[in-house]
Amino acid sequence: LTGTLTGATLNGTPLPAGITDTGHATITDMQGPGADIPVLDVSDPGLVNEGANAVFNLTLSHAVDAPTTLSFTFSGQADAGDIGTPVVTVGGTVVTLTALAG
Repeated sequence: LTGTLTGATLNGTPLPAGITDTGHATITDMQGPGADIPVLDVSDPGLVNEGANAVFNLTLSHAVDAPTTLSFTFSGQADAGDIGTPVVTVGGTVVTLTALAG
């Protein structure tokens, strides 16, 4: 990090050019290889009455700083008519879903 000070003193005297200093930091992964890989947790909505929405909350143990794909599938004894259009919200914003053939 390089910091540079510019401006003037309280009485208006301009500061000389070149007032800078540099510091360095090394980030060490204290948890070993793979520590940057987040853990995905999916909540269980419990019992859901027919006609009501089942809400699953998915959380990551820490943020991902690159483009990421979340894939999900439905399974169990639900009829095709029981599953409507899924709505996904990330950080309070509804995101666009892309259906994959399969």
